Amino acid sequence: MLPCQILSAPSPQRNDLSSSVSFSGWRLANMKFKRWARKMSALHEPIWRKAGIFEAVNASTYKIHKNTDLVLGVAEKWSPDTKTFVFSWGEATITLEDVMVLSGFSVLGSPAFATLDSSGKKIMERLKNAWQTIKREGKVNLLTQVAWMDRFMNCGGELEHVAFLVLWLGYFVLPSRFHHLCETIFPIAVNLSSGTRIALAPAVLAHLYADLSLLKTHISKSPPRVEIRLSALFMLVQVWTWERFRELQPKPNSLLAGKPRVAIWNKLKQQTSNVRQILDNSKIDSFEWRPYTRSVTNWKFPQFYPEKAMCVHVSPSLDEELISFARCIKDSELVGIEKVEHYFPNRVASQFGMLQDVPSPHVDRNNLSREAAWNDYNKPIDDLALHIPSRSAIPRVTSTFCEWWRKTYPELIKYSSKEKDADESVETLNIISDDTISGSSNDEMTIAEYSNKRLKCVEEARDKRRKYMEQARERGSKRTSNDEMKIAEDSNKRRKYMMQDRKKDESTTGVCSISVQPSEIEKRNEMTDGSGSKAGKSMAVSLFDENNSSDPPLGANDSYEKRLQKLKVLASSLEERMNKTQKTVALLVERKSIKERKPAAARLI
Repeated sequence: MLPCQILSAPSPQRNDLSSSVSFSGWRLANMKFKRWARKMSALHEPIWRKAGIFEAVNASTYKIHKNTDLVLGVAEKWSPDTKTFVFSWGEATITLEDVMVLSGFSVLGSPAFATLDSSGKKIMERLKNAWQTIKREGKVNLLTQVAWMDRFMNCGGELEHVAFLVLWLGYFVLPSRFHHLCETIFPIAVNLSSGTRIALAPAVLAHLYADLSLLKTHISKSPPRVEIRLSALFMLVQVWTWERFRELQPKPNSLLAGKPRVAIWNKLKQQTSNVRQILDNSKIDSFEWRPYTRSVTNWKFPQFYPEKAMCVHVSPSLDEELISFARCIKDSELVGIEKVEHYFPNRVASQFGMLQDVPSPHVDRNNLSREAAWNDYNKPIDDLALHIPSRSAIPRVTSTFCEWWRKTYPELIKYSSKEKDADESVETLNIISDDTISGSSNDEMTIAEYSNKRLKCVEEARDKRRKYMEQARERGSKRTSNDEMKIAEDSNKRRKYMMQDRKKDESTTGVCSISVQPSEIEKRNEMTDGSGSKAGKSMAVSLFDENNSSDPPLGANDSYEKRLQKLKVLASSLEERMNKTQKTVALLVERKSIKERKPAAARLI
């Protein structure tokens, strides 16, 4: 019996909506296709790996049971303008990264409309002749999966290979609204059969974005009066939701060695009829920003999920996995078979482990031809520095983003007892650094809170020391060892706090994004940052020279005059160091202000 979790009963309105939507692109591979896939994989694995489809063909043989209520609930949050799901706590979306990891499609290669060479044209001619023969003999105008497999399965040779890829593309990659094969995918199959890599990921995602917008329009017409057929891979929407919302996911399977990531959801069922309520009440803490960085037994991390953050120079010799990641985080246009869609990863930078700043306003380029759109997507990214966050990086947002979010979506920021928690969750993301490992309370603190706490601590330490100095002068030889211990203890606390602060400053990394050469203003800012860092390091100064045993903190056996003289010297030294500390705090505050004024370095290209 399959695992199944029932959360609530469906509402009558949701039943009406469910019955009016047909996900015709949600195809499940039958046993006959799986056998054919295994045979072709064994024969053509080297070619498939070269073409970047080996993992994708394997992933398409797994069964993801459809949960219509789940897909519709998530689709209600879709924004056709931003290409994101808009929740009360922020935006999220299905990115090229998701398509690449979950489905195995490549983000690199030639466009889906790539032309054929001379040998490819010959294969294309043979395929079309066979196509016409099947229709003529069967006296049909449309070819189904059954007719196609009966004609080509086990026919052998190059034509069987191409025919298999036609079926795979037409049913599991770029399906039509009806269960028949389209001639438009023939050139793609021919190119793939020769090992030519085709960027299927942007084509698949463009198709999905377009159908999500159609579905959102359909949902807004309540009650629905017509039926709608959607052919995009909405299976990705469901698996994406399972990966990121713990409350909505079934218990995943164990992953066997050599199997694709999507196999952990194979044959699982979960009926979640109250998806709308769960999503409306969701908090940012319940959303998994980077699910693919979690360790899963038998799943090898791609190179773009390193243990430690790294910076690499983008060049033609760079590993394909890292170049693929660069494509995933770059704003561009997605070219599909029929549609061109905008792609805005800068709106969901946290999904890549990067600092989320206010997204730049997008330029509407809906009139672009597919050739122009592809040129935009395929722009050279050589001679750039690619900053890749560690897989332990936690989401970060700037304070300006929080303010922008409140102004942009005021209807989502309501201060009722329920929605206030969601707003507080957004504040939780406004953290000091964009690439530090969580685990301490300091990691869950806003920049303003951190600065205020540091300044308050310094002021309290200064007041205590002044108080102790005054008491020491008044009481003279009556000073007790407890008072001395208080001064030493407070000094040690201050020293420990400053050491922690220095480690925090030293561990803070730059914004993880593809960065170009900085402007003159940015260079001046970086010079300021450098001075701030040096100042921050100078904060870790001990109150006493611990390596000098002849200079104890307040020697108890000295005479009254010697002790008084030492206290005066110490008081003067403390005043001088407090002045330096105040200057250091001012430099740190200035450095934070400068970083917030550098959105270009904190934003995706």
